[in-house]
Amino acid sequence: AVVSTQSTGARVGRCFDDICCQSQTDNHTTSMYVARSVAQDVLGRHKVLQSEALLNACQVEGDLLYSPTLVALLQAAASGENKVFALIIVDVQNDFISGSLAVAEGEMVVPVINEMGPLFKHIYKTADWHPANHISFHSNVKKGLYETSARSNIKGCDSEMFQTVIVKGPPELKQTLWPDHCIQGSFGAEFHKDLKVFPGEVRVNKGMNSTVDSYSGFWDNGDTSHTPLFSMLLEHGVTDVVVCGIATDFCVGFTALDAARHGFRVVVVDEAIRGVMHDTSAGMVARCKAAGVEFTSCSNVPKLLQETDTSDTVERIFRVKKHFTVTDVNANQQYTPPVN
Repeated sequence: AVVSTQSTGARVGRCFDDICCQSQTDNHTTSMYVARSVAQDVLGRHKVLQSEALLNACQVEGDLLYSPTLVALLQAAASGENKVFALIIVDVQNDFISGSLAVAEGEMVVPVINEMGPLFKHIYKTADWHPANHISFHSNVKKGLYETSARSNIKGCDSEMFQTVIVKGPPELKQTLWPDHCIQGSFGAEFHKDLKVFPGEVRVNKGMNSTVDSYSGFWDNGDTSHTPLFSMLLEHGVTDVVVCGIATDFCVGFTALDAARHGFRVVVVDEAIRGVMHDTSAGMVARCKAAGVEFTSCSNVPKLLQETDTSDTVERIFRVKKHFTVTDVNANQQYTPPVN
């Protein structure tokens, strides 16, 4: 009854709070009905959102369906908007352009990103921010700082740069061995000097846990911890993300994949990415396309940002349907990630 007397904006806010800020005393059924109440109200007043798929997205087999795009869509509808775009600029740092792990033609992404940046209201720059004892550094594994698993074909003491080992963990994971790079506070970890600083941009550091690598701007490689990027996108009602940066076959690709599995529409800009190796980059592009990630030219970005039809968003919510558990968003936002 309390919900029905509030404005739509307040209902959307309540929906967002209930879904994103579950405390131990909240139960999913209550939040589910709040979500349905908001969805019904919005659907009744916004013809573009009148879809049974969206309504059904609020409830799946009696449990809460947590869809970031659903929440964002409800927020956007209440505010009179349709789609909300964000630009994610991945790891345009000195070490990946001219430093210890330089990618061929890495500097070529900078002018393209500088041209696109002013078109976006929401901009996030991810950055590797590694401690000196990071597990991805060949130097650390070689000297025995991290133990390799019995299942690893290559032992740490016998390893060479760019080989892949299995580290014992926990968690036990495959790890490519890189040169020392993007060490916290170093010149190599700074953004390239020619990359513009955009109004309101947010830096998102990753790879700060010494015992697990983090290619994605969302999650570490073991899905054990995450950055604030996901919750910030939700906070601003983002429905669609445009991804660019370095490197296609690693950090760009995994950031795009994670954004897609969270339900966002993902578009990667061809001229604004570069990869470490051609074969692995081609493989990552194929993998991303299979996950629904789109690739486009920078010349198409202005037209892309004019899109308002949310029907693709609604259908994507219906298809993606990801269950995941949410505890207190203020307590380090401990989400259980959606499965691939």
